[in-house]
Amino acid sequence: MPLSRPTPFRSFLLVLSLGLPGAGVSAQPGDPPQAAVGEAVGMAPQPAGDDVRNAVAAVLVGALGAEFGDAMVDVRLDSAQVAVESARDHVVSGSGRVRIGAGAAGDGMATDGDWLAFQYRTRYDTMFASAGWPDVQLGGDGEREVPNDALLISELEDRLATELEQLPGAGRVYLQFDAINSVETGARFVRIDATGVADFGTGGNTSAHVEAVYDRRDATWLRVRQELGANISVDPTAPVASY
Repeated sequence: MPLSRPTPFRSFLLVLSLGLPGAGVSAQPGDPPQAAVGEAVGMAPQPAGDDVRNAVAAVLVGALGAEFGDAMVDVRLDSAQVAVESARDHVVSGSGRVRIGAGAAGDGMATDGDWLAFQYRTRYDTMFASAGWPDVQLGGDGEREVPNDALLISELEDRLATELEQLPGAGRVYLQFDAINSVETGARFVRIDATGVADFGTGGNTSAHVEAVYDRRDATWLRVRQELGANISVDPTAPVASY
């Protein structure tokens, strides 16, 4: 039997249905309702679920291991809050603790004093269920201020001056801290935050900020991070750093 031509009325209805907003797009199984996503954007951060916490913990292990010279680390999340920026892009932030070296290997020697507190922030992609490289700041609960150890401060100044002298054309460098803050975690770790001046002699001087972590048990610097002011530049052809 030959097919009959559609009536003009039916053709008109078809055109209208194709023109309706969203008529050509269907939600995929498991997609969050758009209304729910819209309501979540701008809301106060909510506690993260297990999948998010596991993904964040994985990238923190890598980041903190690299921060401490690729040492073996054990990471514990104390808090994880999720802020929704879009259906796919979430921001996860919170606090945690990291155990470094032999203690993380489960040798039975670890104590509560072997943990260092930290704060973190990272992005979480809901499409791939993965977290990005985190921003980590050491410090947090369980720390207490302690008097500055003159021997440690002197050792830190000498260490940094020696490192700066390795820069091309740097020459002799003197480092003088003006403001120093020391905090202690348990009986093992001391975290030092200091600001001062790095003197490059005829090359000029600049501000310097240093953050360092010292391990009393192993008598070693676990982390030393320095940041110089922007007014010093290194000239490989000059006998000293240029000012």
